[in-house]
Amino acid sequence: TRALQEAFLKASGGAALLLPKIRPIFATSEDLTAFLSVDDLGGDGDADIPPAVGDLERQLLLAKLVLRWSEADRGARGRGSDIAAVVGTPGRTPAQAARLAAELAGLMDQMEIEDVDLGKMQTLVPGEFSAHWDRTLEFLKIVTEHLPAALGGRGSKMQHDKRLILAQAQRLQEKPPSAPVIVAGVMSSVPAVTELLRAVAGLPNGAVVLPGLDQTLDQESWDAIRPAASEPAPHPEHPQYGLKKLLDALGVPRADVLALPAPVPRAAQHARATLVSEAMRPVGTTQLWHRFTSSADKRQIDDALRDFAVLEAPSAEDEAEAVALILREVAETPGRTAALVSPDRQLARRVSVRLEAWGLRVDDSAGQPFAKFPLGAFLDLIVEVAATHFQPIALAALLKHPLCRLGFSAAELARAARALELAVFRAPYFGQGLDGIAAELARAEAETKSGTRRHRAVRALKRADWQAARDLTKRLANALQPLETLFASTSKADLRVLAKAHVNTAEGLGRASGASGGSLWAGEAGEWAAKFFAGLIDAGIAAPELAAADYPDFYRSLVAPAAIRPRGPTHPRIAIWEPFESRLQQPDVVVLGSLNEGTWPQAADPGPWLNRPMRAALGLPAPEERIGDAAHIFASLLGVERVYLTRAAKIDGVPTVPSRWLLRLQALLEGLGRTAAPDQPWLAWAHARNALDGPPRPVRAPQPRPPVVMRPRQLSVTTIEKWIANPYAIFAERILELAPLPALGQKPDAALRGQIVHETLSRFARKYPDKLPDDICAALLEFAEGALTDCTGSPRVAAFWAPRFARFAAWFAETERGRRAGIDKSVAEVDGAMVLEGPAGAFTLKARADRIDAGKAGLVITDYKTAAGLANFKRRAEQGEAPQLPLEAAIALSGGFAGLPAQPVAALRYISASGGEPAGDQVYLNGGDPAALAARAQEGLVRLIARFDDAETPYRALRRARFTFAYKYDAYAHLARVAEWSAETIEEE
Repeated sequence: TRALQEAFLKASGGAALLLPKIRPIFATSEDLTAFLSVDDLGGDGDADIPPAVGDLERQLLLAKLVLRWSEADRGARGRGSDIAAVVGTPGRTPAQAARLAAELAGLMDQMEIEDVDLGKMQTLVPGEFSAHWDRTLEFLKIVTEHLPAALGGRGSKMQHDKRLILAQAQRLQEKPPSAPVIVAGVMSSVPAVTELLRAVAGLPNGAVVLPGLDQTLDQESWDAIRPAASEPAPHPEHPQYGLKKLLDALGVPRADVLALPAPVPRAAQHARATLVSEAMRPVGTTQLWHRFTSSADKRQIDDALRDFAVLEAPSAEDEAEAVALILREVAETPGRTAALVSPDRQLARRVSVRLEAWGLRVDDSAGQPFAKFPLGAFLDLIVEVAATHFQPIALAALLKHPLCRLGFSAAELARAARALELAVFRAPYFGQGLDGIAAELARAEAETKSGTRRHRAVRALKRADWQAARDLTKRLANALQPLETLFASTSKADLRVLAKAHVNTAEGLGRASGASGGSLWAGEAGEWAAKFFAGLIDAGIAAPELAAADYPDFYRSLVAPAAIRPRGPTHPRIAIWEPFESRLQQPDVVVLGSLNEGTWPQAADPGPWLNRPMRAALGLPAPEERIGDAAHIFASLLGVERVYLTRAAKIDGVPTVPSRWLLRLQALLEGLGRTAAPDQPWLAWAHARNALDGPPRPVRAPQPRPPVVMRPRQLSVTTIEKWIANPYAIFAERILELAPLPALGQKPDAALRGQIVHETLSRFARKYPDKLPDDICAALLEFAEGALTDCTGSPRVAAFWAPRFARFAAWFAETERGRRAGIDKSVAEVDGAMVLEGPAGAFTLKARADRIDAGKAGLVITDYKTAAGLANFKRRAEQGEAPQLPLEAAIALSGGFAGLPAQPVAALRYISASGGEPAGDQVYLNGGDPAALAARAQEGLVRLIARFDDAETPYRALRRARFTFAYKYDAYAHLARVAEWSAETIEEE
C-alpha cells in the first residue's frame, strides 16, 4: 500500500493529488488481515458483524483454559498412566500454557479463514492412528467447545475480518460502484478472498490483477501443478500452485488472463522469466529440461543471466559483509534502489549493523523484538530480579540499566551503585531478599571500619559513598517492595495484580530526579508496552491466576513474539524486507539472502495438533503450500533488474544445504554450460575486511623491566611461590597495584571455608595454649559455630558446612593429644619476619604461621589445609615449588616470630581439615630434617632477590607445566595476553 502511494506520487511528478481509496489485503493460506473499515461497507453493512476479541485477551483466555485442562487431566489420569508417561500433560506451567495458547490461536485462525467446521475435528481419529491423537483431540475441545462458550458470541479478529470481506463482496454485487474497483496482488484462494475476487471480476469496471502469473509454462506442466483428478499427485510446493488454485476456484482458464504491458519492454526480463519458469517447473516434467537446454537461444540466455549472480560465502559473517557492500554501492549510486530480502533475522541484523557503521540507517520491515529495546530489557530485568530473589548479578544489571534512576541523577546513581556493588555484591554474598542487602551493607561497613575488609577498592570508599549506598538501598527496597511481597507468598495471585506490581515497580525504578514516571512509556516501544500492560490489567479480561514465581516466564512468553518497527529517518533507497513484505516491490537491485534449506524455504511442518491425513480430512491446506507461497515470492523477485543470490556454506561452523531453488537454478545452468558469476569480487572484498596488514605478528609473552626502586622490598612467604612461578603476577599486583575485584555475586567458596577453618583452629589454640579441654570436639564445634556466624552470618551456609567440620572435629579430638605430647604451649596466627640482604638493599620476608608448637625438642610449625591430598603438598614443598613452610622454618630459626626466641625447628607439618574421606590427615616434611629444607629455601630466596635486584631481569609472564596446580586461577592472565602465546610457549626453569 505504501509503495502504491509512492508510485502515484512519482507518476504525478510530486504534485498534489487525491488518491483513490487503497485498502491492503495481506493473505496467505494461513493468515488474512484486512483493513476494510466499516465505512467502506456503507449503510448498515456492519450491523450483523459482532465485535472481535483482542488477540491478547484471546491468548490469556486460552491460557486459562489450558491450565484448567492440565489440572483436570493430571487429576483424572493420575501419575501411573502409561500414555501420560509418554506424551506428558500439555501446559503444566503458565509459560507453557501461554505458548500453547498462541499455537491454538493460530490453528483457530487457520481453520476459520478456510471455513473449516470446528465440530468436524471430533470425528477425525480412526482406529489406525496412534492413541495420543485421541488425547490431542480431547485437548482441542478447548477451542471447539470451551472457548466459544467463554467468548459469549464474540469472535476472533480473523472471523471479524472474514465477515468484513464477505460483506464487502456482497455490497459490490448488490450496489456496484461507478468508479473502477481493482484488486491487485492477491494469490490466496481462501473462500472469503475468492468470493471478493469473484465479485470484483464480475463488475463492469472491475479488474483482478494477479501477481507473477507464469504464462510461459507449457500447458502439460501447468496442469500437473494441480491436477483435476487425484492422480497424479499435486505439487503444492510449486510457485504457481496458489495462483492455479485461485484460478480454478474462480473458474477462469489461464489463457483468459491478459498480460499487462510493461511500461518499457525488456527482452532481458522476458528471458529471465523463461529461465526461472524452466528452473521451477514441476518435478514430474523436469525431463523437459533436455529440450530447453538443447534448443535455448544463446543470446536469450545471455540476456537472462545479465546482472544475475550467485554468491556462496564461506561463513554467515562473510555473507553479511558482502550483502552490506552491495547495498552500500547502491546507496552511493544516485537514483538507484536496493533491498535485502531474507527470512533470516540474524542476517538482517548483521547487515543492518554493518550499514549503520557506515552511516546508513536502513528500514527493516520486520522490526526488532521488544526485548531488544531498552524498555523491553528494563522490564525483563525487573522480573529477573524478583525471580532470583534479589541476588547480586541481577540487581547489579538492573542498577546499571540507563532507565533505572530511583529519583537520583545519573551521576548520583552511578556513585551509589558502585559503592553498593563494591561493598556488598563483590564479596561472598549471604543476603536474602531486600532486607538482606541492607544487612550485608551494614556488615560490610562495620568490617571495613574494623580493618577486616582488606580489598583496597572497599577501603577507598568515602563516608559519602557509604551514605549514598545506604540511600540507594532504601529507595531500592521501596521500589521493589510490591514485587517482593508477591514473590514471598506461596499462594496464587491474579495476573492483574502481578502486572500492576510490575508496572508500579518499573515506574518507581525509572523515576528520574524531580520527574514523574510517565516518560518511561514514551517512544514506539513504550507505546506498545503501555497498551500491552493495559490489556493485562483490564478488569474485563478473564486472566489466569498464577503463582508469582511463574510470572516472569509467563510474561516473557507473552512478549516474545512482539516485534516493533522503530520510527525515525531511514535511507530512502535501501531497505531490508522479510519475504512477505517484499511482494510486488520492484527495486533496481535485490539480494535474496540465506538461501539454505530449512531457512528459505522453511521446513513443511504440519504443526503439533493435526497430522497430514487429519488436515486433509478437514480441508486445511497442505503444509507444502507455505513452501509454494515462498517459492512464488522468490521466483517473482528474480525478475528484478539486478539479482544477487547469497548463502553461507557454514553457519556457526556447521555445514549447510543449499536451498532447493538454488540447486534447481544451478542444475539448469550447468546443463546450459553457464554459471552465474558475480560482477564484482564481493566475497573477496568482504573477506579483506579482516585481512592482516602484512604478515602475522604473534605476540610475545610480556617481559616488563621496571626500575629497581619500584620493585617490592617486602613479600610474604605465601607470595614467594607466585614470584617463582609467574613473576608477572607480582609485577601487576605489587608494582602496577592492580587488585582484581572479586566476582560479582560470589558464592561461598573454598577460600571462605578455609578462612572459617583457620579462624576456628586459631580460636581454639588461643583458648587452650597449654592445656586441652576435657571434650576437645565439643569445644572445637563451639568455636566453629562462632566463626561461621562471624564470617558469614548465614544459617544456610552454616548448615551446609557444619557437618563436614564436625567430622574433622572428631578426627582432631582423637589425634590432638598425641600432637600436644611434649609440647609446652601452642600458639596460632603468629606474625614473623626476617630481613635478607640483596644487591639493592634489605629485603623483608614476612609470615603468619597458622600454628607453632613449642616444646623441649624445638618448634613444630603447622600449616592447615582444607583440601585433601597432602602428599602433593608435601612433594611440592620438598622440591622447592611451594616454599612456604621451609621459609617459615627459616624465620623461626632466626628468632623472627613474635614471642618465640630463636630455637631449633623439630618438624614441619601439614594438617588437612577437609572433613571428607578421610576427615583429617597430617604429613611431615623432609623425614624430620627441617633445618636443611629451610636452609635450601633461604638460599634459593636470596638468589631470587639478587636476580630481581638486577634492572635487566624482567618480570616475565610464564606458564610452567609443574606450576599448573598452583596457578589454575590467574587474575592477570588477560592482562598478560596468555591465550595468545601460552599454547606455543611453556617454559621450564
